[in-house]
Amino acid sequence: MSGLRVVLAGAAIGNGNRGVEALGRSVADAVERNAPDSTVSVLDDGWGTRPDVVVGPVGPGGPGGPGWHGGLGTVEYVGVRRSRRWYRPESWAQVRCAQAVGPWANPVARRIARADAVLDLSAGDSFTDLYGPGRLESVSAPKRAALRARRPLVLLPQTYGPFTTIAGRRLAERLVRAATLAYARDGWSYDRLLELAGPDADADRLRRGVDVAFALEPRRPPAEVATHLERLAGLVVAGVNVSGLLHGPAAAGRFGLAGDYLATMTDLIRALIARGAHVVLVPHVHLPGGRGESDVTAIAAVRSALSDAERRRTTVLPAELDAAQLKWCIGRLDWFAGSRMHATIGALSSLVPAYAYAYSDKARGVFETCGMGDQVGDARALTGSAAVAAMTAAFDARASTGAALSEAAPAVIRRSHEQLREVLDDVRQWQQGPATARAIA
Repeated sequence: MSGLRVVLAGAAIGNGNRGVEALGRSVADAVERNAPDSTVSVLDDGWGTRPDVVVGPVGPGGPGGPGWHGGLGTVEYVGVRRSRRWYRPESWAQVRCAQAVGPWANPVARRIARADAVLDLSAGDSFTDLYGPGRLESVSAPKRAALRARRPLVLLPQTYGPFTTIAGRRLAERLVRAATLAYARDGWSYDRLLELAGPDADADRLRRGVDVAFALEPRRPPAEVATHLERLAGLVVAGVNVSGLLHGPAAAGRFGLAGDYLATMTDLIRALIARGAHVVLVPHVHLPGGRGESDVTAIAAVRSALSDAERRRTTVLPAELDAAQLKWCIGRLDWFAGSRMHATIGALSSLVPAYAYAYSDKARGVFETCGMGDQVGDARALTGSAAVAAMTAAFDARASTGAALSEAAPAVIRRSHEQLREVLDDVRQWQQGPATARAIA
């Protein structure tokens, strides 16, 4: 299998969100492993077209070299966004114009027109109107562009919904039915996918998968970080992700949180330290300067509430680590708790027992794929001492949970690789016989 040209949407790499990066890197690596000489054009919110210079698993002259990712293909980043600067080539308005009059002058429209398939991930959980109509429109833009160009649209494993408006649901139904292939990443999402596709859909093109980040290959971080974690060997080391998305009173109202999220996470860290653990704090989303939903800001707020003695029993991982490096670090822990779902997937896929302190239903579905559905707490109902008690009970039971995870997770990890090979096999067939790339319904 070789020579594919694919566009990857909804999974930007290097944008500060390590969960989305984990999705994008997993797919890009899978294309390069299974389809040498291919080109992967990753849509992101940058400017222009840029080569991938992230250090790969093996580089020219040996491990650790830049610009090589396991195959002979090319990974590039192509900027595109909803923008008031409608005249810029990165504007979706310009892309739509170019698709109407001739795509070759616009870098995004040209790549979509030439693609063997557009692979879309919707950031894993953003194909919903839960975050407002603007976010749904942004998530839908590459899907619509693929359909306008009459290129096969593949919805990679993701969550579908919830949809709280009639308009949002109708849009999702149209896009799902017009896609060529669609995967859901858990049982709950698969049921929603079937509902959106309708009873006349081709069932063979509606598939139950797992989150693609289970396939992410870990990569050793810089020496000072790796050495520090290795020196903690012999201690009980617990990891905690504190989500900046849930930081502050606005978040409590937006997501319906039951109580003070930061106070709960602070009390969790204190309780873990009291049990003899060293706590590694893991930021998974960070923007320069701590803007927006930065986990670094939330972690700093939590640490400021600790005593000096308690702070000495904590380590904060650098925000600059990429998704693969963070996964390596998480794999060295004895237990993990967090609210960023892909941080917890980094633990599950490393066979580290994990607990999700979640703000939506999406985490439970993903944890259930590993038989870990009882390791999810709902921050909309569980808070304060009750939440801390649930999480510390999970910490105390980590040996038995870890044994169960070691039995269940390898099959999920295998499935994460298999489903990506399935997709590439299908794309190859469509490349050779375009008539087979029909819509789901």
